[in-house]
Amino acid sequence: LLEETLSALEKTEAALVFSSGMAAITTAFLSAVEPGDHVVADRVLYGGTFSFIDGFLRNWGVEVTLVDTLDPDQVRKALLPRTKVIYLETISNPLMRVADIPTLAEIASSSRAMLFVDNPFASPILCKPATMGADVVIHSLTKYINGHSDVTGGSIAGGRQFMEKASRLRSMMGGSMSPFDAWLVQRGARTLHLRMVAHSANALHIARALEKHPQVIRVEYPGLERHPSYGMARRILEGGFGGMLSFELKGGEKAAARFVDALGLVDLVPSLASTSTIVSYPAKTSHRSLSDDQRAAAGISGGLLRLSAGVEPVEPILEDVLRALDPMAGEKGEGSAR
Repeated sequence: LLEETLSALEKTEAALVFSSGMAAITTAFLSAVEPGDHVVADRVLYGGTFSFIDGFLRNWGVEVTLVDTLDPDQVRKALLPRTKVIYLETISNPLMRVADIPTLAEIASSSRAMLFVDNPFASPILCKPATMGADVVIHSLTKYINGHSDVTGGSIAGGRQFMEKASRLRSMMGGSMSPFDAWLVQRGARTLHLRMVAHSANALHIARALEKHPQVIRVEYPGLERHPSYGMARRILEGGFGGMLSFELKGGEKAAARFVDALGLVDLVPSLASTSTIVSYPAKTSHRSLSDDQRAAAGISGGLLRLSAGVEPVEPILEDVLRALDPMAGEKGEGSAR
């Protein structure tokens, strides 16, 4: 039932569910490539995905070229006759860049490569990559589709023939999702549309306030007109810009730690897409597996924080965030007890 629901949401022929998002990603790749093949991937990805592509696949004998997929010309130039997969995220983690999926799908098709699109930040409500030409759409079901922070899961959706091949590999590798977890995700999917509307509205409200704050160097949210992906986001996303944003604080890592300590309503949590607003520190969580140089190249500084806007009333959350940005808040001990 859940696989049918996901296939319907993404408008694909079939879908498969897995025990985790990484199980979905690894199974998709291992169903598409073998030693000697070539993969083109974005250079700014979720840390676990980056480690798998840049580490495991390279060691397994797959050639990997990392590019900025926001620039289609870089993708074209990276292609080889043995390129099997082009991989990117709809909305990149954690800088919230939005990819030109239709153009990249044309590039992939012309080179007989498959386009893999990781879509958890947008969800099928805001973006359906398969309708734009993507061959495989990947989700961490742990995130928005479940939406209640009580399940770990993943999925891939695409053509029936590829799903059948991936299903056999899933069985061999033991990546199947438990029945109860599948039931929980099915429950969450029923309210996905309502939640994404609220997540997006709250994130935009918070992003606009942070953009004006003197302690904030930059805000990464595609719904802001000054964001480099604003124009593309308006083309690719429908009904909102998502619930995720990142912002960099003056003062670097110390300022970020002081901010987190001063929060009262917002918790520090390494995941995202909860009904409650949460914040994380990418350099120490989602992208901790990257080297200092890799994080610097990806724009992940010591002062960068990622915020996942919840669905609760936004004003108390915004007040908590703005109070914690007071440079003296941590010293005054004004943060609520955790």
